Amino acid sequence: MALLCLLCAAPGAVAAPPGQRDPDWPCQQIKVPELSLAGVWSGPGFDPQQIDWKQDSDVADLVQRVAPRREPINQAESLIHDFAQRAGEQRQTKLLAVLSGIFSELSGERDSVIAGLDRFGRRQKELAAQIRQDNDKLHALQTDSTSDANAVERMTEQVKWEAEVFQDRRQALSYACDVPAKIEQRLYGLAQAIQRELG
Repeated sequence: MALLCLLCAAPGAVAAPPGQRDPDWPCQQIKVPELSLAGVWSGPGFDPQQIDWKQDSDVADLVQRVAPRREPINQAESLIHDFAQRAGEQRQTKLLAVLSGIFSELSGERDSVIAGLDRFGRRQKELAAQIRQDNDKLHALQTDSTSDANAVERMTEQVKWEAEVFQDRRQALSYACDVPAKIEQRLYGLAQAIQRELG
């Protein structure tokens, strides 16, 4: 029963937050399905869907260098500044293309993370249900005086292993749930760097 109580004490690992419509969402953070450029950009208006940023090799190269989160933000800001200095009269056009590319790349990355978290949530729910089912079987075996001792031991080990897997996944979840916000922070930082270059 102690193993079953582990699940009872951790509803956040398998249940969506109150008011959250998506039953598979495993995070405490409210699920925001898509990024919004308006939330990070107050510069010149433009539609990122209308800009083919990949056609400009210089723009595409900069996007691929600054969008990845492994690139330190201060280094990315420096690269954007250098690019802006070289752009001359095309500064606004090129920087908006860079922002369009950054938004596209980070949105795609975030979409993949959100989809992965949804899959994770479904697997955790399925595993929690399996643990409860196996725990009930174990309880039935333990209370049946005719049960085979080996069967009880096997089921005990099965429930213990499932609970350990569940707990390991739950511990990894806290980091994974922070990733969408980190991507949003990256987008905000890069958008602000571009906006500064536009004056």
